[in-house]
Amino acid sequence: MTGYQILSRLFKDSVKPYSLKLSSSFFFMVITALATGLTAWILDPAIKMIFLDKNTQMLTIIPIAIIITLLIKGISTYWQTAILTDVGQRIIADTQVKMFSKITYSDLAWVQKNHSGKIISNFLYDVTLLQDSVSNSLANGVRDILTLICLIAVMYYQDWRLATVSLIAIPLVALLSKKLGKRMKKASTEGQVETGILATLLSENLDGTRVVKAYQQEEREIQKVSLSIYKRMHLIIKGIKTRAAASPFSEFLAGFGIAAALYYAGIRGIQGELALNEFVSFLGAMMLSFQPLKRLSAISTSIQDGFAAAVRIFNLMDQESYIKEADNAKQLAITNGKIEFKDVSLSYENDKNLALNSISLIVEPGTTTALVGPSGAGKSSCLNLIPRFYDPSNGSIEIDGQNIKNLTLDSLRSCISLVSQEPKLFDVSIKENISYGNTSASYNEIVDASKSAAAHEFIMSLPNQYETIVGEKGFSLSGGQKQRISIARAFLRDAPILLLDEATSSLDNESENLIQIAIKKLMQNRTTIVIAHRLGTIIDANKIAVFDFGRIAEIGTHQELIKSNGIYSNLYKKEI
Repeated sequence: MTGYQILSRLFKDSVKPYSLKLSSSFFFMVITALATGLTAWILDPAIKMIFLDKNTQMLTIIPIAIIITLLIKGISTYWQTAILTDVGQRIIADTQVKMFSKITYSDLAWVQKNHSGKIISNFLYDVTLLQDSVSNSLANGVRDILTLICLIAVMYYQDWRLATVSLIAIPLVALLSKKLGKRMKKASTEGQVETGILATLLSENLDGTRVVKAYQQEEREIQKVSLSIYKRMHLIIKGIKTRAAASPFSEFLAGFGIAAALYYAGIRGIQGELALNEFVSFLGAMMLSFQPLKRLSAISTSIQDGFAAAVRIFNLMDQESYIKEADNAKQLAITNGKIEFKDVSLSYENDKNLALNSISLIVEPGTTTALVGPSGAGKSSCLNLIPRFYDPSNGSIEIDGQNIKNLTLDSLRSCISLVSQEPKLFDVSIKENISYGNTSASYNEIVDASKSAAAHEFIMSLPNQYETIVGEKGFSLSGGQKQRISIARAFLRDAPILLLDEATSSLDNESENLIQIAIKKLMQNRTTIVIAHRLGTIIDANKIAVFDFGRIAEIGTHQELIKSNGIYSNLYKKEI
């Protein structure tokens, strides 16, 4: 992506909504630039009228004029900075909202493929760099260019030949800025990649603290993180050195222009061709132009820093979603809740092996169908297709005769409740966790759902009862308590289709018994598909589908499969 393409998109996506505010900022930039030029020009009448003509009246007028000019410059600089700061922070907020919306609506496969640490790095670090580039570097660059133009105009007004000589340094500074900008872009890109790696390592270590300690791998993890930290440090230092080189080297190159101008002015002054007042005004303008010229060379490297961040943000924003609604998508109309898989196959991205191979299965309304089989046989893949977390490579899935690809995602998923093996609780109150799928539910409805899930009793024993904050990932609760809250959430949602993904696989016997009672109550009058970890929990299922290598190897009731003496029978015998 070229610099022009990045700028065009930045303007369209981020800057254009604030064009009115930026226009007012531009107005104050012009005032600042004109005031700076006027400060240099006013030296001409000051020298001529006060020192040469001995005009005592000007001794009061000119200092007052200088004070007023600098006051105007100060006020305009303040408002320019205030407006740019406001716009810059709004650009950050808008971009972060867009990024989070993109991530939230992204395909499950993409979210699982990209580590949360790298996404957080994009979300926080890259957006800040982008804001600095847009609202600070680019905007201040405009201000410095305007100031430079005004000062150069003063220089040409005083003596065009002398001004031309003094500007020989500008092409040299531009060439330096271009070279430093390329170096800065490379260092910035590499530094941002390493920041993502570091964020990933930190996230993994925080999540895996128990495993690290249990296997005594603290030193190993410290070494891994340290290596990333120091690599990132060196890249940051490289970028800082590059940016730091801009000002002193620009100053050195600008010295050629100053030296040439002074030499040429000296010759003309000796020959009597250049008045002192004109030269002082010219010299003032030239010295004042020195600062914006230095800043412009530094801004070039900062812009490259932001452009590198912009490319990473755009790559995230442009991520294509494969789970899409059809243009004429319809609302799901549940009549009975019958689910039918028709010759369904599934292959994950870049995987030649089929996770599911020609699956055909009918789940009758109001019944329970269990999916069993060895790990990796395709049970979870089958379950994930129903709410369209993934789409099949071939075949179709119908609910009450409606192809789910032709339905709106909102209407499809609103008819489904999911209880997974590892219940996800948010760091909010128990009440908010239970009502997550039905935010309009009343307190009494939440309590009724909790009672149905055998959760009310333990909730009432907590210090703040339903207002208790569960902590990150529900750390303050046991596994069985978290699962009962998850089941209460499903009760409150009251969806006609229920998906249970090994909901009791990691619980102790006491918790499992409580949850089994709650689940049986939850399954009543619902079309239920359950992935079973313990076969003893699905003996009463209306139908059991046995998966093996992505296919349905056997299907029937518990008694029928035991009599067939096949895969299911062998699995059941091993369990008992």
